[in-house]
Amino acid sequence: MIVTSDARAEKLAILVWAADPGRPELCATPFYFAAAAAAMDVEVEMYFTARSVELLRQGVAEGLEAAPGSGKSVADFRREALAFGVRLYACPTALAAHGIAGDALIPGLAGQAGAAAYLGRNLDPAWRTLSF
Repeated sequence: MIVTSDARAEKLAILVWAADPGRPELCATPFYFAAAAAAMDVEVEMYFTARSVELLRQGVAEGLEAAPGSGKSVADFRREALAFGVRLYACPTALAAHGIAGDALIPGLAGQAGAAAYLGRNLDPAWRTLSF
């Protein structure tokens, strides 16, 4: 069943899986899009899985420069998204796979949520989704 609507989406779920510390040039963009949507009064949730959960480990994003010479870290973009009210969720399976304990995660994390939570948003017609 395909649901179509002319109404503007008010909710956005972002899956972050390919942006990881090994490719810092990809890491700021998901936070940038999330902050931009939240600034437009869209409810935004970000779901981190695979190696992207490393971006939620304390101290990791602080050491990643969004673009060489920019002087702005990935953590700066993450802080901006949080300031706009974006909710960040870490996949519990990915956390376990990467040996990340709960006390190693950044403050301000909304919690842990995995595939079922993101897929629930994906299947809900009130939500739009993006993947990075």
